Amino acid sequence: MLVRLPALIATMIFLSSPVLAQTAPSVATPQAGAVTDTVAVPIWPTAAVTLPEMQPAPASFSLGAIEGVAPDLLSGVTAKGYARKVPVDNQVIGQVQVLTVSKGDREETISTEGLVAQFDAKDSSQLFPEKTLQVQGSKTALIAALQRLSSPKTDKAEKPAPRDDVSQNQTAPGGGSKNDQASAYQTPTITATPVTQEKEPVVDMRTTSEGCPIRVDVAQGRAFQQSKEQTFTDGALTADGQCSDSEVSFVLRKSYPACPIDILDLATLKAWPQFVWAYTDDAGETHQVGECAKDEETPYTITEDEAQCSMFLDFSTNQAVPQAALVYINRNNALQQARGCDTSTKSASVAMTENVPNCPMRHDFGAGLSSELSMWTYVRGGITYQAAPCADTGRTFAHEIVYTDLAGGYVCTPVTNMTTKTVTLQSRKRITVDGTPQFITECTPDTSTQAILPTPDGCNNPATWTHDLDAGISYGQERFYYLKADGSREYVTGCQNSAVTYAHEVTETGYQHHDDQLWSYPLTTVTITVSGSPYTVASSQVLAGAPQVPYVLSSTGDQSNGQILYEACNAYTQTTKYQNWQRPDGSAYAKAIGTGTPTGPSWACAYSGGVATTDWALVSNPVGYANLGGE
Repeated sequence: MLVRLPALIATMIFLSSPVLAQTAPSVATPQAGAVTDTVAVPIWPTAAVTLPEMQPAPASFSLGAIEGVAPDLLSGVTAKGYARKVPVDNQVIGQVQVLTVSKGDREETISTEGLVAQFDAKDSSQLFPEKTLQVQGSKTALIAALQRLSSPKTDKAEKPAPRDDVSQNQTAPGGGSKNDQASAYQTPTITATPVTQEKEPVVDMRTTSEGCPIRVDVAQGRAFQQSKEQTFTDGALTADGQCSDSEVSFVLRKSYPACPIDILDLATLKAWPQFVWAYTDDAGETHQVGECAKDEETPYTITEDEAQCSMFLDFSTNQAVPQAALVYINRNNALQQARGCDTSTKSASVAMTENVPNCPMRHDFGAGLSSELSMWTYVRGGITYQAAPCADTGRTFAHEIVYTDLAGGYVCTPVTNMTTKTVTLQSRKRITVDGTPQFITECTPDTSTQAILPTPDGCNNPATWTHDLDAGISYGQERFYYLKADGSREYVTGCQNSAVTYAHEVTETGYQHHDDQLWSYPLTTVTITVSGSPYTVASSQVLAGAPQVPYVLSSTGDQSNGQILYEACNAYTQTTKYQNWQRPDGSAYAKAIGTGTPTGPSWACAYSGGVATTDWALVSNPVGYANLGGE
């Protein structure tokens, strides 16, 4: 199918690399009577060619008969180039470009443009040897390349023909070929030269695998690609050969994923996987051959696994019977189950016992009854297991409401509200099991309350009262109680201040002197009268806020301080000057304020022996004189 419109050609050039856009030749429509150099060349791929999108793939082609080209130039020649498909304007265009011709170990470049073709490839992903294409290009360049290819080699080193960039590098920047001429082509219209003589038919022999099945040879472990010879006369199939093994074959391998079901033999405790033969062709596709078969070379051993099963509880015999599944490890090292749970052949049954302590009571508070429950258990490997949930034994126990214990004490502390002066009793419910009482609830308040009353009883000791000396009053005390069912009192508080007060009676009983500051505090005794009897709150104490009563200066004078100063036989008595102060209670206080005037002199000597003082030598004061003149 010819690609339409010059605009489409422009779009394809835009999708190509800049190099392609610059080198793409224009195709001119020949004018009437003009001679064109463009030639149409029939080609077909030597093997199936995948058409990738955008990125060109290398391909080899056989050449058909070409008008104006000698057949001997085409004998044994293979054309080489690239193929791909590109999306343009919601179409998918196939593109082929032939750049070189080769024969044996020689290869020649046709031209930098080569031969090109474009076709509708919307539903095509491959080119097959059975389908002939036509590429167009310079006839002169093609013939020149074929002539160079057929010319004999010389001894001189031949200069290699210029190679197109595409033959050197498949990948061009931007994901395309560096010389992807096909992206900018549409199939040109060729004006053929009128033929004036009858042509000889052109006969081509082609080898193809199309229509030939793969032959699987399990004994050799290979899958052989078959092919056949086809004869084409002037491009039309005229003879179709028989399929036979070609040189292409693929290794057979075992494929297990296609056969997920294993073969089991529980009698022998063996299992085997299944597989199907498969091979991968030269296009990378995997093909399965035949049906799933037992893999005798890979047996699995089946064993018991108790971990996958629970115990079977036989309450008719009170036995716990171990169960086990049959399992094996497959070729992927995965655990597989061959059989579900059944009685284990390796583990013995164990006895079950009934245990009441393992279950709590079930309490029906509406009915006022508690039911006894029990649990069946068994021991295995030193571990106790629960065989069944707790269930009724048939025994029931009546509820009783309890406020006090056997000693008469409350089992729950009553809730007191001193704001409302009320008390709420609390109780617990109890059952008796086999003679042993046990509580089944926590403390629960009653729905009714009792009054809380005050009393001074037990709080009559003024020694424990609060005495506010600053305020001049003392507070009496009281405590609160409520009456129990037996009429006795239950005290809810200790003694605390009440609203009853007692006025203080104050008496001065003396002074506390502060001589260093020349004033005194009055001492006060405070008493109250309780039930007609006096009680001393404070005895001879300095009360807070007591006034400082100053001393009064009555006189100033000297007083002997007991020290004597001697001058010869004269003695002078030393004195201290004092201020005499009178305290508030009338007692006196003398405050020393310095040295007073000495008194004297007085005679301080005594005569003995000598008559005159000259008979004595003064030794020291105040010892006196010593007799120097004998007796």
